[in-house]
Amino acid sequence: MKKTGKIVQNDNLVRNIHKMTFDMGECDFSLPGQYAMIEAGGIRRPYQVCDFDSNRFTIVFPVEDEESRRLASMRPGEEALITTGLGNGFDLDAMPGEVVLVADDLGIPEMLGLARSLLMRGTDCRLILSYPSKKDIYMLESFRNLVNEIEVLTLDGSNGREGRASDAVRHASYICAGGSLGMLRSLADKADAGQFSLSSTILAESADYDDCFIETTKGRLNASDDGPVFDKNIIIWDALKDRRSEER
Repeated sequence: MKKTGKIVQNDNLVRNIHKMTFDMGECDFSLPGQYAMIEAGGIRRPYQVCDFDSNRFTIVFPVEDEESRRLASMRPGEEALITTGLGNGFDLDAMPGEVVLVADDLGIPEMLGLARSLLMRGTDCRLILSYPSKKDIYMLESFRNLVNEIEVLTLDGSNGREGRASDAVRHASYICAGGSLGMLRSLADKADAGQFSLSSTILAESADYDDCFIETTKGRLNASDDGPVFDKNIIIWDALKDRRSEER
């Protein structure tokens, strides 16, 4: 159900990355990986949720087009129409005692809520993140006390190791991942099992969020209702298309 949410924080983290927190009075989120639909200036769009509690939630998003610039220009105290708790998030009960979290710069925000939830369950987590360059690194300090180990890569090698997040994984028993489609595809065969979020690729790039489907071994599923988080072993990767650059 749509509710009015008030902006209580709007910060520019790095270059084109903004962080916004909304006070809803009451949020409907139950799992990390669920998303919010935010309507600002007459434009309706889904956003990854970075973190949430019973009253507030936070999004971290790239400002790269007219719609995102309009949202980023709003100030604390302004309001937007918002629906919270949408979609299916990460199934925490399905995860083993050790999990590898992997994300590039497009999927990093939703990893924070997941890492916090897994810490509360006593799960051992290794975190692998990648960014375009050292100057694009954001949110890294937010993870310091939530995971056992952090590894950071950059596409240009300006922070040390060069490559994308999936390059740091040879094999893992269980991976939870989010980010660009190219990175997720390269990661899919490196894990025995896991859950991958398509919120920053398939869902975010769809022209019609209510009619966004992917092909799976269980048939055609709706990314906005059945996802955006899916068991990685049911996704038919060759059938996925993404308008974002897949070389990331």
